[in-house]
Amino acid sequence: MNQHRQSPSPPPDHAAIAPLHSVAVCPICDAGLCGIRICTGDDPTEPMPRRGFVICDECEAVWMVPDVRTVHQYLDSRNPICPICHAGLWTASRWADRDDLERLGWSHAVDAALDGGSES
Repeated sequence: MNQHRQSPSPPPDHAAIAPLHSVAVCPICDAGLCGIRICTGDDPTEPMPRRGFVICDECEAVWMVPDVRTVHQYLDSRNPICPICHAGLWTASRWADRDDLERLGWSHAVDAALDGGSES
């Protein structure tokens, strides 16, 4: 049975909620993009080394590896937290850029057909 959860408190900047780099269309809700996010802890300008996760931008299913065929989890819909540092999801993580993908070693997992990243 598919469960669909809506994002309770997306960030104020709409562009910030679209994944830059996605690994798949969500196999849980069949609607969202499974994008790679980076945990930044309490400093959004400094990614934590090798701390990434995949999250569906629709149902908020989360994978700790860039393979949506593995076990997933859900965030608390009322109080979504980063699955790595456990701070607020929208303040403690951001969508991964190309440099982040390289640091994580996850560049190979990005689906080029779904890639939304036109980064400077």
